[in-house]
Amino acid sequence: MALIAALLPDPTDRESLLTAAPSHEVLWATSWRELGRLVRRQPVSIAIADLHSEPRKDGVLRVFRFAQRFPLTPILVWGDMDGRELYRLGKAGATEVILSRDADDRQLVGELLDSTFDRGLAALIDGRLRGRVADEARSLVRYATERIPSQIQVPGLAAAHDVSVSTLERRCERWGLPTPGRLLLWLRVLYGLRWLLEPGRSVESVADQLGYSSGAAFRRAIKTTVGGRPSPLRNRRGFDRALEQFIAECPGDGTVQRLAAMV
Repeated sequence: MALIAALLPDPTDRESLLTAAPSHEVLWATSWRELGRLVRRQPVSIAIADLHSEPRKDGVLRVFRFAQRFPLTPILVWGDMDGRELYRLGKAGATEVILSRDADDRQLVGELLDSTFDRGLAALIDGRLRGRVADEARSLVRYATERIPSQIQVPGLAAAHDVSVSTLERRCERWGLPTPGRLLLWLRVLYGLRWLLEPGRSVESVADQLGYSSGAAFRRAIKTTVGGRPSPLRNRRGFDRALEQFIAECPGDGTVQRLAAMV
């Protein structure tokens, strides 16, 4: 389940979104300002906004400003748009467009949402682990990554896979993964560092979204995994370095690499 922040004043549009995304939670905003506030304060995966939700304001300009503040948070633009608006949206940073005439097509909207979710951190990590660890291990890591925003803990991760914590620990060791606790720690840190690439976020807001008691607690988590402090890591190179360190702690059991070498 993912968290969606949506600015859709029309009840019909809201119903269409809920029908297309039954397994996700939606937070409703009443203005562009509130939409940005929700993304800053909640672990939102996707933002959706009616381009004409505030008739007296330039919707395309609002999309541009949102994309500037939260460049890694996909924004899907909803509503009736003419050719000029579509052209401007392409330059403003809109991720996708959902036209009003397609909004009641549950399958189309659902597929669009799913394809957008697949551009996030879970897909990035999964791609890096492909060919390195077993499929079962990748599945576990992807499941855990997708649920970091909902603050999953080790007992919940074990229960979701119908095993005890001790059995999960043994499986992680066999698969060449970090311990479950270390895995979740790394994933929280990676989520946080990626969020910190967005100018609209702060260390304190990211720490709160990840379930840490304070920014200082989040900084300690970074020191425990990556080393250093979060401020110098607010850049792509810092995030990439952290990702490389995490991947290095997932060596796999050697089986996948040996099979690949035989092909």
